[in-house]
Amino acid sequence: MNVLIVYAHPEPQSLNGSLKDFAVQRLEAAGHRVRVSDLYAMQWKAPLDAGDTLERRPDAPFHPSLDSKHAFENGLQSPDIALEQEKLRWADAVILQFPL
Repeated sequence: MNVLIVYAHPEPQSLNGSLKDFAVQRLEAAGHRVRVSDLYAMQWKAPLDAGDTLERRPDAPFHPSLDSKHAFENGLQSPDIALEQEKLRWADAVILQFPL
């Protein structure tokens, strides 16, 4: 099985970091393929804004839902978004690891 772990914590040596590392080790030992998206290490830009699409008229108003849909349907998303979506398509299972 392909497993994507989306990990979000600023301190790699935290409990959450240890839980992520443990999950990777156990899943790989069980024969699964594992990829990790470490959002802090990647300096992932969380806010949605007009810069998330590669083709946009600067004078047009920003409509988050419509602009995102148009970018997705036409392959016009910024490379960081497209890469994460490709990871989601690859995955059979997704684990979200973050502090609660």
